[in-house]
Amino acid sequence: MARIIQLMETQQVYLNQDLKVSDVADALGVHRNTISACINAQKGCSFNQFINDYRVEHAKKLLRETDEIKISHICHEAGFATESTFFRAFKASTGMTPKEWADINKQ
Repeated sequence: MARIIQLMETQQVYLNQDLKVSDVADALGVHRNTISACINAQKGCSFNQFINDYRVEHAKKLLRETDEIKISHICHEAGFATESTFFRAFKASTGMTPKEWADINKQ
């Protein structure tokens, strides 16, 4: 798990909208099932949920640091392929829409 987290934090591979389990497995030189099993056992979630959590955190950082930027731009900058997936993941993580969260958390 430490190697997966290091890959996420140093190379920010989660920003790739087309990221797959096999991409992470190839980067770490392990079988794709190892990646899924490790994330499931250590984090209690699927690969997609794990990646979306990183993307939501990145989106929150962008929302805090930028003024008057379109939510659709934030969505794609954070690695989400569609706005609907972005809104669903963001609301699941924070309990708020990106705009509601940004209004409360601007620096």
